Amino acid sequence: MTDPAMSDNNGRSRDTRALVSWNLAALGAGFAWFAYIDAPITDAAMWLFAAAVLVALLSLIAALVGGEAVAPVRRARARRVALLLFVAALTLLLATATLTLNLKGTASDDNDTQTSAVSRA
Repeated sequence: MTDPAMSDNNGRSRDTRALVSWNLAALGAGFAWFAYIDAPITDAAMWLFAAAVLVALLSLIAALVGGEAVAPVRRARARRVALLLFVAALTLLLATATLTLNLKGTASDDNDTQTSAVSRA
């Protein structure tokens, strides 16, 4: 016989899986962005990214704990906390990505990439 908490009939397992999937997707996208981007990454951007990862992991934990809760009130409270933490993590990830985009091309090694030079003789 199957466990009723594991079935999709009551919807809480499906909601938990969806929230966990969204958290993991946001984390994966954040790590992929920093692996892909070719821009100077400041300490502030890395601190923001570390905060985003921490908040996303807390959201992941809250979603998993809420999915295992038996009482509907505790389940709803944990889901609200997980959703708020997910929104905060997504906001931090987007702020970090925007910060790295604003810094793109400001490095000093871009000075020698000109294809033509003006000479005044």
